[in-house]
Amino acid sequence: MQKQKYKDSRSSLYLYQIWQTQNKIFCNGKLFTGSENHKLLASVSFITIPSILFYIFMSPEFVKTGQNGYTVVFVLIQITIYVFLSITVCMDPGIIPKIRPEYEMNEELLNVPQKYSKIDYRFIMDSKMFTIQAHQFKLKYCSTCAIYRPARASHCPQCDNCVVRFDHHCPWIGQCIGRRNYIYFYFFIMSVSFKLIFVFGVCLSYIVEESKKRSTTMDTSEAISQTLSNNPVSIILVIYSFGFSCFVVGLWFFHTYLVLTNMTTNEYLKKHWIVVSKNPFRRQNIFKNIVNVLTCITQLKFLELKQCIFDPKENVQSPINTQNHLNEVNDSSKYKEEDKIQQQQNIQILTELKP
Repeated sequence: MQKQKYKDSRSSLYLYQIWQTQNKIFCNGKLFTGSENHKLLASVSFITIPSILFYIFMSPEFVKTGQNGYTVVFVLIQITIYVFLSITVCMDPGIIPKIRPEYEMNEELLNVPQKYSKIDYRFIMDSKMFTIQAHQFKLKYCSTCAIYRPARASHCPQCDNCVVRFDHHCPWIGQCIGRRNYIYFYFFIMSVSFKLIFVFGVCLSYIVEESKKRSTTMDTSEAISQTLSNNPVSIILVIYSFGFSCFVVGLWFFHTYLVLTNMTTNEYLKKHWIVVSKNPFRRQNIFKNIVNVLTCITQLKFLELKQCIFDPKENVQSPINTQNHLNEVNDSSKYKEEDKIQQQQNIQILTELKP
């Protein structure tokens, strides 16, 4: 005879159903993105539209000259960009879930009577200090998330979450960049930098080569103008790639500097480590900084959107809880009576001692 499994009658929900955040949740908690998807769509369009122009106008020209390798390399770079962008946006950056008095994630804790459950504990703040390499750190309390933030963590106002090793909130993709997705963000901007440099070099070389071929029968200026008139998209891509590369490649170099020094954008902008002892998180050499920043980042995870949560209000009328509360009331009344008797005895002793 097969035993029937015990089923609790208490209703439960998943964390993603009540999670208070600005992030967008899809597919019943299986997928979530940043808080500003319209910015993500704008960035995707900036990446995709020039790529389509390259496929339509430049690839046929390379086929004519037998330079099909340019198109193959461009396709591989484009796929790499989309892969790293998707992982960066859809991956948990290291969010620390909020602590809410409205629910409990551990079902067994609901049976423990909460004598001071009416107190809003998010305003109870203590001074917590710890030391890292002779640096004194104070754990900052986040009144929004009701948690003590670890070192290097910060609250993102756009996404309304505390993020471990918070780097910055990227306005181009609308997602926080933290400990778990920083490596993918770094490779994303590196891939975009490679693409812009590649497009700039290939299109410029095409204009130069075609102009040289025509310059044998006409003036150089006329050869260049005829080349551009036959394929005006080439000069558009040159200008586009050069303009954006000034920003993206500079951003890639900046984050490379942050990786080599084991620093975050938030710490750099706020100038946290302009002290004699400098950055305590910096390792002994550059190689160890790279290993620390770009490896083992995806191991730390606090957020589980499919985790069951339980409403403590449904457990108030349980027999165990009611009995515990009655015992507390009886104990408190008993202690009050003992205190009164003790006070009376003290008064009697004092009166006897008086002359």
